[in-house]
Amino acid sequence: MEKPTFSKRISAGTRVYYIDVHIDRKGQPYVAISEIPTDKSPNKKQRQRIFLHRENIEKFARAFAEVATHIKNDSKG
Repeated sequence: MEKPTFSKRISAGTRVYYIDVHIDRKGQPYVAISEIPTDKSPNKKQRQRIFLHRENIEKFARAFAEVATHIKNDSKG
């Protein structure tokens, strides 16, 4: 995977998240979301990734916003 054309880093406790924009071989942009544990354990840290292609970004953004609103407003915990 080549370097991203745009990247945001989110530091969140024992994890770091990266939201990166890449360009595929056809010249189309896509988003790669990575999660990397930062704890001090001696075990190998496994990077987890999901990929979102241009045609699915709006659906993902709407679903994420809905879930975030639910957690902020409706969850008791």
